[in-house]
Amino acid sequence: MPWREIKPMDEKLKLISDWLSGNYKITELAESYQISRKTIYKWIGRYQKYSVDGLKDQSRAPLSHPNQTSQEVLKLLIDFKLEHLKWGPKKLVSVLSKKHPTLEFPCASTAQTWLKRNGLVKKRKPRRTVPPYTEPFKGSNKSNASWSIDYKGQFKTKDGLYCYPLTIIDNYSRCLLLCKSLISPNYEDTKRWVDWAFQEYGLPEAIRSDNGVPFAVASLTGLSRLTIDWISLGIKHERIDKGHPEQNGRLERFHRTLKDEATKPPKSNIYEQQQEFERYRQEYNEERPHESLGQITPSELYIKSTRKYPLRRKQPVYDSDLIVRKVKRSGEFSHRNGFYYICQLLEGKYIGIRETKDGFMEVYYYDVLVARINMNGGKYYRKTSKPLWGAVPLRSTAPQSNKELKIELAKNEAWINK
Repeated sequence: MPWREIKPMDEKLKLISDWLSGNYKITELAESYQISRKTIYKWIGRYQKYSVDGLKDQSRAPLSHPNQTSQEVLKLLIDFKLEHLKWGPKKLVSVLSKKHPTLEFPCASTAQTWLKRNGLVKKRKPRRTVPPYTEPFKGSNKSNASWSIDYKGQFKTKDGLYCYPLTIIDNYSRCLLLCKSLISPNYEDTKRWVDWAFQEYGLPEAIRSDNGVPFAVASLTGLSRLTIDWISLGIKHERIDKGHPEQNGRLERFHRTLKDEATKPPKSNIYEQQQEFERYRQEYNEERPHESLGQITPSELYIKSTRKYPLRRKQPVYDSDLIVRKVKRSGEFSHRNGFYYICQLLEGKYIGIRETKDGFMEVYYYDVLVARINMNGGKYYRKTSKPLWGAVPLRSTAPQSNKELKIELAKNEAWINK
């Protein structure tokens, strides 16, 4: 035989039934049911006032909510969310508080609760995260101290053609300086629009990029035509380590936002996509508050550079302790009756050489150290003591004929392209 389940409601009905029979006093009922007389009077009073419904458990919620969000504020919050579906509660509350200073808006967590109740919060899939990059970004303490540049991953517009968005942001203010739709990441288009940014906003002190084309080339120096031009403008080119996109994390994180808000769905063609990028750039810089900036917009913080884009490049001026050499058409320069390959893109340009006590030769282009060469073995090194692709043995004495020179250059070129 199963155990009989005793429910509180059944006991209350039995108690009232015994009291209505008139056979028991209150004291006897209290002893029988092992409850206080005060409790019995409470249930009898509720039964007399509300009948059987009075015996049910009553809600303990307060009758009034003085801090509850008003319907006016709730309507503004929901309407504004519908206009900016990708914005979170922090941004929504921050912007609405500025637009309506006389109204009292809830905190971000309460706003999130209201949005979730109205079905305006999209459930996110759990994702694995990597530890944050804890080192401070070099030179990001003021506007134009450091820019970041990259191509966001290509995607197809509705006409079936690929779009390559070129983006530039200021690392201090997070201001989106450029977002341009291009048909390919080629040097000519990249240089044209980067030069436009220089003319529009002035020159930065440094530009951070990855190691891909057209920002870097897999060569002994890593220099590309684009970065050689930047060096001549007095701009330092910072390249992140291979396989470490978190070193350019601000731009990488922005690309995720750009993908969600300006490329889904893609437009009909690259021209309409560019119009969408311009619309989003204006919203991102002037309307959308940034949490890391204290909920102000990037345009409120960004200031144009005082370094203007020059019409002519200044020729490099080297210190008196440097030996000046001109790079030949083959990318080599001569020193102490020997030829050393440095970079064919530096053809016709002047470099500075300094011999060190440990038997190395430091090669400078403007004020940038581009290579270290072991003069004893003609070996090429990075700026550190580790060799670039291992040691590259080159001829330390001049060839006897043009034929021998061509054979030697062909061997070196074949080794580099391995």
